[in-house]
Amino acid sequence: MSRKLNLQDFLPYLLNRAGLRIGVMFSCDIEDFEVTLPMWRVLVELWHNGDHRLGELAERTSIDLSTLSRLLVTMQRKGLIVRRRSGLDGRALSLTLTQRGMELTERIVPHALHYENIAKRRLSDRDVVKLKELLKTVYDNLHAAEDEAAPISKARPRAKSGKRPAKVAAKRASKL
Repeated sequence: MSRKLNLQDFLPYLLNRAGLRIGVMFSCDIEDFEVTLPMWRVLVELWHNGDHRLGELAERTSIDLSTLSRLLVTMQRKGLIVRRRSGLDGRALSLTLTQRGMELTERIVPHALHYENIAKRRLSDRDVVKLKELLKTVYDNLHAAEDEAAPISKARPRAKSGKRPAKVAAKRASKL
């Protein structure tokens, strides 16, 4: 087999490496606020888009549903969010930021923007727009491929947890 795959030029590795670097830097910055990176995703999503149902929030933050459920309990104890039963469907949860959650998010936003600005250095505005479009396309391609591969993956051996390997990896990555 020819050795054509170069890790330093491998798209999945480059994406992961960049994401990990910015995630670690930002996480260190928000430690003083007693907020983790997954908590930040929840806070900023609710801050920007208002109330969400649990499943919708899991999808929009890329946090596994069971992980998100536990995270929300912690966030509620900290007084950052309120979980209520939805008026339309008593089984569904509606999630809202508290005033404390709103204020905390607004204090962290400048830190988040700082790291985005660092990541955009030496990129033109046009390059940034194109990069964001391309990353969304890559994500959509992977999402579609996972759906396409579902019947195939049933024939493949599963990870110890019984979940598909992509789901296991996504769960691990969501903890970042």
